[in-house]
Amino acid sequence: MGIINVGKVGAKQIDFTGYSGENNYPSLGTGDAGTLIYDTSTSKLVLWTGSEWEEVKTKGTLGQDAGNPASSAAAILANDPSAQNGVYWLNHGSGAYQAYCDMSNGGYILCAKIPQSPNNTSNPWSYSGSRWSSSSPVNESQCQNTGSGDALNRAYYEYQTQTGFRFAMSSVTNVLQVARGGVTPRDAFTGSQYNTSLSRNDFLNWIPESSSQWNNQPYCNRNGFNRTDSSRTGMRFGHTMNNENECNSNDSAIGFGCYTNNQNTSGDRNCAAGGFRWASTVRYPYNGWIFVK
Repeated sequence: MGIINVGKVGAKQIDFTGYSGENNYPSLGTGDAGTLIYDTSTSKLVLWTGSEWEEVKTKGTLGQDAGNPASSAAAILANDPSAQNGVYWLNHGSGAYQAYCDMSNGGYILCAKIPQSPNNTSNPWSYSGSRWSSSSPVNESQCQNTGSGDALNRAYYEYQTQTGFRFAMSSVTNVLQVARGGVTPRDAFTGSQYNTSLSRNDFLNWIPESSSQWNNQPYCNRNGFNRTDSSRTGMRFGHTMNNENECNSNDSAIGFGCYTNNQNTSGDRNCAAGGFRWASTVRYPYNGWIFVK
């Protein structure tokens, strides 16, 4: 093997010879594997593997910087199984952005937050609110932490689910998990009705209120995504029920973006996140979080 002039060694640094563009790289053979040069056109180090030139990642691993964003939180975890919960760089097609990723539960992206206040239909996450159909970010930087807020990022309308959703109510650790693939969150909440296999008890155990609040509403249990079984009742994701066992008159609900009794634009039988009961009518508003994988 001959001597390759790749740069010079100083007292505290190595200065690699600069080459502008791949067409100007030196011609090397298999025995020259390990040679480093600096590409001045890309401002990156490049390594000769013995058969090809390969960029040297100088800014960390997948998802650590805007120049190396990941397609999903799960991809980051697959690349580095030791990745911790935190903020990572992602790109689903429209450019790199940062979002909080839940790695401890398998790689979920925080794509939206629902505020408990206002607790009426002026909340933009109420059933008829504008957030559900958003196709641009809202307070996107707020999705870099798990505090409460009103926000959605690019994952909400760009990311196609591979596994499904984690819905959190009241706290990020109080979760209802739903398997559903091949849909963006936006399309899940605004597209065709999609029923789940979740039970009444799943929802009663999810909301931080005693299940006895709904003991007088044991009938016509229905849940799913964007479900409107009659003109009187709707839910972006949730569960409705009644006391009459007449399934066009459900009175109570638990979930996100729910209403009954035609009260999708006014009244007290609606919730952005949380639930409400009947007889007497009491509303239980909570903060909500939507995670997607």
